[in-house]
Amino acid sequence: MILVTEVESWLFMDQLTANQAAVPTILVEKDQTRARSFTPMRTLFQLKKWTAANAFIPLLSCDETAYKAYEVFHVDALPPFALLQGGRVLLRANESDAAYEKALAMSGKTTDEDVLGFALQYLKEMLDDEIVLASRLDLTAVSRVPEDVYVPGDVVTTGQRLFAWANAEVERGA
Repeated sequence: MILVTEVESWLFMDQLTANQAAVPTILVEKDQTRARSFTPMRTLFQLKKWTAANAFIPLLSCDETAYKAYEVFHVDALPPFALLQGGRVLLRANESDAAYEKALAMSGKTTDEDVLGFALQYLKEMLDDEIVLASRLDLTAVSRVPEDVYVPGDVVTTGQRLFAWANAEVERGA
């Protein structure tokens, strides 16, 4: 099972939220002007575990330039792949995948849902493994993390629930 997760809303929080969190947090995104995103330490440990197992793919809305600000994905938890711009760009070991760009262009997919659906199917075929999506987008043709895992506005609880669910799924062989 490979977990594709909208990290901006499921796992990462802004500095104000991090300052108010009841758990230790760590900086995961910093641009030239300021610290931008944080995640709970417990979530970082899970990210390290899942990326080391090549079983976690971040899904972000940003482009490649903005992705470079996510230090966590370049230092602590290097993912085998990353989906940027909602699936319009696929990075392989943090480098743009030209074959994917060509395949996406040839597919004619243009809507956000169709592009992401194409990206997930592409990854499933390439990796020959089940892709499970943690996202608020409604993609019916894709395996999804259960709705009750996500807690709107609470990335601490959402991250804990997400990895607890995913670890249980792996343990039971799903």
